Amino acid sequence: MNSICIIDIEASGLDVDAYPIEVAVLFEGKSHSWLIKPEPSWDYWCPVAESMHGITREQLEDEGESAAQVANALNELLQDSDALLYSDAMYWDTDWIDTLYHSVKIQRQFHVGSLFDLLNTEQTERFSRIRSQLAMSGKYRQHRAEEDVRMIFEAYSKASREQ
Repeated sequence: MNSICIIDIEASGLDVDAYPIEVAVLFEGKSHSWLIKPEPSWDYWCPVAESMHGITREQLEDEGESAAQVANALNELLQDSDALLYSDAMYWDTDWIDTLYHSVKIQRQFHVGSLFDLLNTEQTERFSRIRSQLAMSGKYRQHRAEEDVRMIFEAYSKASREQ
């Protein structure tokens, strides 16, 4: 169970021009996260998204790592793995990770799959219920990538082992 790798990404919004601002990976039971300094062409910013994740554009400018640094760090972290990360929002996360890598012209060395491909219908329902309970519990700060990968892993672990 600890071998599952999870990815979560926070973004500047849900618009077609949105871009990744934070990425986290749960790899070999350990979480890793990066704030991403916006590339010069990344100018879309949604105040509603900011109110959810609590990350300001100024914070990204001050504390973020360049997109190239983050892309290279992810490739390096995952180089000796089976290079498959699972997401509970595969469409969005794949789009944002592709935006990251495309913008810096670095080839992504891993794939993103749907967490739901690992769960049957009953387990998927349990996952959704457990994830909602964990989100409401106050144990995790929602919409921060590192907290979200931990919450997703806990919900997945419980949902996949319950009978």
